[in-house]
Amino acid sequence: MVTNLIKKASVRNLLVLILMIATAFVSAVSFSGETKAMAVVSIIIDDIGYRFVEDKQMMDLPGNLTYAVLPNGPKAKQSANYAHQKGKEVILHMPMQSTLGIMAEEGVLDVDMDENGVITALHEAFNKVPHAIGMNNHQGSLLTRHPGHMTWVMKEIAKQGYFFVDSRTSKQSVAEKIAQEQHVPALRRDVFLDHDIDVDSIRAQFNELIIIAKKKGSAVGIGHPHPETIAVLKELLPTLESQGVKLEPISYQFQQQGIQLVLH
Repeated sequence: MVTNLIKKASVRNLLVLILMIATAFVSAVSFSGETKAMAVVSIIIDDIGYRFVEDKQMMDLPGNLTYAVLPNGPKAKQSANYAHQKGKEVILHMPMQSTLGIMAEEGVLDVDMDENGVITALHEAFNKVPHAIGMNNHQGSLLTRHPGHMTWVMKEIAKQGYFFVDSRTSKQSVAEKIAQEQHVPALRRDVFLDHDIDVDSIRAQFNELIIIAKKKGSAVGIGHPHPETIAVLKELLPTLESQGVKLEPISYQFQQQGIQLVLH
């Protein structure tokens, strides 16, 4: 009889303890009004503006992708306008000199330019890409190592109210550092999704992007309008929410930092 009473008392005390813990948890959540924030992933699609069919397939994907348009692409304006009509974010994909030499296309920022030449080329490029609210570098493994030229670039885009994403085509890039020194909102690329144009490799890189985002709170990936990339994004983008990750345009990450952007 006594043993049964002790057991009942123990069970009752345990239930009371569980109730107290549950009440405290609910109160804490109610008091703070917050739950754990979801990790944020932003994905930039580079090299938009050359083949509208592939560009359109990318821009028709669901979700807040950001599209980086090459200013001298024959379909640059058409693609930029289409992305804007779809409610997608547009940035300039600015050609810069690589370690392989100066590219054949016009308007490439190169180390032989003076400051006026850099400024003129930037203005011409932005004029060719309607709705662009920022920029990242196309190639640029050589130019992004040069503090002087990067200072000219960042001073000018700071005046115009643009943001910058360092594509990190070189580990020696100083672009992000110089951007921050010139008070330009800046981020860097964490993962290239399709450095190897292979479906399995792209899937692996997509998963790596998620891992980084969960670790840091946010991450930036860059892909290209390859059929393989389109297929993988079509497959995996809908899975992000169930993994506790949300897809947002690049501008969202700046806004989360309290940075007010100029919408052009």
